[in-house]
Amino acid sequence: MDPRPQSRHLRAPADDEPCHAAPQARRPPEVHLLTRITTRTSGLAGTATLLFLLPWLVYGGAIFQRYGLRDDYALLREAREEPGKILRVCAAMGRPLYGWLLEGSARAAGDLDGLGGMRALSIAGLGLLGAAVFLLILKEGWRTAPAALLAAYLTLLPSAQVVASWSICWPQAVALLLGTGAFALARRGFSSPTEAEWRGWAWSLGGVAAMGAATLIYQVSGLFYAVLLAAALVVRRDTDLRATARWMARHLLVMGCGLGVAFAVTKLSFALGLFTPSPRVMFEKHFVDKALWALTQVLPNALALSVLNKTAAPPPAAYWPMVGLTLTLVSLGLFAEGRRAGPDGVVRWLLGLGVLSAAAYSVGFLAGERWPTYRTLYALTGVWSVFFAASLVALGHCWPMHGPRAATALLGAFVAVSALLAHRQSLELFALPQGRELARMEQGALQVVPGWRPRVFVLTARQSDASAPLRYLDEFGSVSVDAEWVAKEMLGALVHERFPQERDVSRLYRFAAAPVLPEPRAYDILVDMRRQEPPRPIQLAR
Repeated sequence: MDPRPQSRHLRAPADDEPCHAAPQARRPPEVHLLTRITTRTSGLAGTATLLFLLPWLVYGGAIFQRYGLRDDYALLREAREEPGKILRVCAAMGRPLYGWLLEGSARAAGDLDGLGGMRALSIAGLGLLGAAVFLLILKEGWRTAPAALLAAYLTLLPSAQVVASWSICWPQAVALLLGTGAFALARRGFSSPTEAEWRGWAWSLGGVAAMGAATLIYQVSGLFYAVLLAAALVVRRDTDLRATARWMARHLLVMGCGLGVAFAVTKLSFALGLFTPSPRVMFEKHFVDKALWALTQVLPNALALSVLNKTAAPPPAAYWPMVGLTLTLVSLGLFAEGRRAGPDGVVRWLLGLGVLSAAAYSVGFLAGERWPTYRTLYALTGVWSVFFAASLVALGHCWPMHGPRAATALLGAFVAVSALLAHRQSLELFALPQGRELARMEQGALQVVPGWRPRVFVLTARQSDASAPLRYLDEFGSVSVDAEWVAKEMLGALVHERFPQERDVSRLYRFAAAPVLPEPRAYDILVDMRRQEPPRPIQLAR
């Protein structure tokens, strides 16, 4: 045996290779580094692509069902017959960009089948949101697997389910992306070198502009900025709390300036007479009472994460246990952070949790209306989701050998269950119940004969007539045809599909609706929208 030591870089000859073949030359370190960089880049791109596709997989079964939801029917008619009305209505509530986007998309959609295209825009926006969040929090220091799982989960929240399932909500996905972009621009500005200070100011001003644009679409969606801020905070390793406070203050200043710019633009549009302010645009006057209401009605919905609340009934069995689990896990995460970083780490997390929760719900708190709807809770639930995931990861690091993998597995299981819930709820609480309502009304629309001009009476439903297994605000499991105007718009949209050449389909029939059955001789066609199950046939007067 040759006593000389053999290099570990040499390999054994292959079966078909001569034993005297010369060993391959060693690759230079630069080639190995380039290979690792290329492999990592490909892996990140693949993960981002999967995150973009995830909402399509979760919500795809629902969004292309044939259904509309309450305002959708009026939206189609107004975009066609009353140009500018949607813009004026949205601008009256401080959302002119929302109105502009909504009117253009409704005009392009054209009919009921086109509503699926608008919902597809929502899905695309949520997919881009997941990919963007993943890439941004990786830069902040998150490990790949927890970052991907957190980004995926933020597209599965009940708030995201509303955005995905309701056609008129697709501009909110744009606002969420703008809020995320505002964080990215401000982050770039704050990290600019001192010798290029003007570039830092330019990036920061871009962040303010993006935040302002998000606010002019939908005020609460731009506050998603706070979710990215929370994700950056939990992985910071400042040795001085004052540095953390200054960093957070700069970002909150960008958020505040963006909100202020949007408010100034809205007030200026009212002062110039471009738009008339809505009576709903008012500020809260009883802040102590509002704070108590928020703590008891709003915060539990955020802490329950994926578990929905109920209307006019006790919450589901899993609701309060989920609230307790969130609080317990975040408390244990504070303990784990204290072990790692000492009291300063605990104070940093507590400061971030309190300040960023307040920032995420600031617009809802200042508004005069009190609705604990999931659409207004996206940012607040997102902040708590970040601390939920970060706490699980921090607890995993307390047991270095197997803890991180176990924490990632638990987080993955939670995200998987949430994905199944989001898929089921988008179908059972949005698409299928609303599709049943539409099918019932369509039976009546098929009886309308031109020239006969029949009297159509719609017996409107009550919310207790819902066929969905659960009902809550934001139209989860709700009944659309519980008001005369919705019944009128739905019937009109269906008749217009049959006779698209008619400019005014209301001339083809006489319409009336009420929650009480009229005399039989008062109608030719009766559409009973009450109890959706079992189905009732359309009745014709004799």
